[in-house]
Amino acid sequence: MSERQNAFTIKTNRLSDEVYNQLATYAKSRKLGDYISSLILRDLDDSSTERKAIEDKKTYEMFEHIKDELADLKKLVKTTDFVENYPFKEEEPSKVPHLKEGKIADLENISGSLDDDDLEEYNDF
Repeated sequence: MSERQNAFTIKTNRLSDEVYNQLATYAKSRKLGDYISSLILRDLDDSSTERKAIEDKKTYEMFEHIKDELADLKKLVKTTDFVENYPFKEEEPSKVPHLKEGKIADLENISGSLDDDDLEEYNDF
């Protein structure tokens, strides 16, 4: 980062009188630095908004591409004998198994034992 200076000079012959007078007003009220800072922050914010808009457009284009690819795949599946050999059926919601969070275990064949030492480890609860 560059070193901060207390004052700097802007040399240009392209400033209109209106712009020059506005800058002079801010300079006399000692608010020129704050004004320039706010303009730069606004430009930075605008550029990040533009960047987000570009990213959003790319995301939309990607989703459109995926949608088109899926439509092509559906057409391909319908035109091959894949569908005839493997008929797809939609299952009724009541027949679809509902899994809860946690481990699924087969509890029919339980084996093992607990010793008194094992029980002592958990006595402090």
